[in-house]
Amino acid sequence: MDKTVYNAFVELLGSELRLAMGCTEPIAVAYAAAKAREVLGQFPERIEMYCSGNIIKNVKAVTVPNSGGRRGLEVASILGAAFGDASWSLR
Repeated sequence: MDKTVYNAFVELLGSELRLAMGCTEPIAVAYAAAKAREVLGQFPERIEMYCSGNIIKNVKAVTVPNSGGRRGLEVASILGAAFGDASWSLR
């Protein structure tokens, strides 16, 4: 690979990637729910999540932060919609 192309690729990755500190899937689900509430301007009447099998598996496997040890899509999405701040993005 050409050194110029390689350096451009590394720079792009450095600007786009963020350090993950674990439980990324529940955070992604919570962020999506928080963003939905922000766009709607109110708490949604219902939440439907369409996720890949890998997301579902991983959300079931880890504890959702600040949930009292709970796991799952329902917990992540409800906490995200109720208490999430979409301006934080995936932080």
